[in-house]
Amino acid sequence: MPIDVDFLLPFPAVDVRPEAVEHARQRGLAWATAHGLIPPTEAATGYFLAMRLADVAAGFAPEADGADLDVMTDVITWTAVCDDFFDGPAGDEPEFAAAAVAALTSVTTATGPCAAPAGVEALTGATADLWARMRAPMSPEWRTRAGHNWGRFLRSFLAEADARRAGTVPGLADYLALRRETMAMYVYLDAAERAGRYEVPERVLADPAVRRLAELQIDIIAHCNDVHSVEHEEARGDTHNLVLVLTQETRHPRDEVIEEIRHRVDGLVARFQHTAGTIPALCDRLSCDPAERAAALRHLAALTGHMRVTYEWSLATTRYTHQAGSGRRPTYLSAGDAEHGDTLLLADRIGSAP
Repeated sequence: MPIDVDFLLPFPAVDVRPEAVEHARQRGLAWATAHGLIPPTEAATGYFLAMRLADVAAGFAPEADGADLDVMTDVITWTAVCDDFFDGPAGDEPEFAAAAVAALTSVTTATGPCAAPAGVEALTGATADLWARMRAPMSPEWRTRAGHNWGRFLRSFLAEADARRAGTVPGLADYLALRRETMAMYVYLDAAERAGRYEVPERVLADPAVRRLAELQIDIIAHCNDVHSVEHEEARGDTHNLVLVLTQETRHPRDEVIEEIRHRVDGLVARFQHTAGTIPALCDRLSCDPAERAAALRHLAALTGHMRVTYEWSLATTRYTHQAGSGRRPTYLSAGDAEHGDTLLLADRIGSAP
């Protein structure tokens, strides 16, 4: 099982407080249920909690408490639900998916949400609630950046669905380009600033070295994640996975491909560490004041911490092991049908209200 493959990520472990994890567990379930993202049934609740999203929320914002931790928890829940939603029937209907993405993206604009198609009202309402709390204490510059990143994340589902419908395994360059959009790590880094009540100067984020760090972080996570999730994705008919990409390109057996990916991760980690070592000098060159320097170093800590947390979560969650060989893609269940299903709900068919 690829879930048993280990990678060497020599980054400090994140000190996750048990009480924060428990708070996030309760909060995530309450928020998702209140907004109609999952039904209040034992089956849906059990599935949701077994994904262990609270571990990620508490690890991505290790110093946050109360309402700030709630924001990070809701961001993690929101991205997981969006991912399942567009992996399900919504992703098979191009016009519906485009209308859903337009409605969700509009939440972050100055004019506010546009009308959502039937079956997306619950998710649109949850998105509006989350965005209002995300943006409230942050600067106009942060709001512009974060809103753009939410749009990137949501629009990536359309490209991913196109790739899935094509049914072909992409080349390495095309795979990397799309994978860097679908990982949502840029959304989580924005959320880490909001939950931590700090902002990284835009001139720091725009520097090529910092941009490269963010790209390397995504590539490292994607390489590890694709090995751990390949059987889960194969069962659903997805082909956008690095194991499948390299198998097609090299024609090597899977065990050799996985070993090659491990070597690739070693190289990416070395490049990340080298680039990370240049950040103090970068702050000097950009004449960062003490607060800006502290924010830049917190950003670097978030980049490394999110890698560790994501990697450890991927080994523990049921998301990649639950019915991994069933061949079923996510279905979106009504409350009445939830006891017969295996995943979250939004609508039991395209165009039906939750």
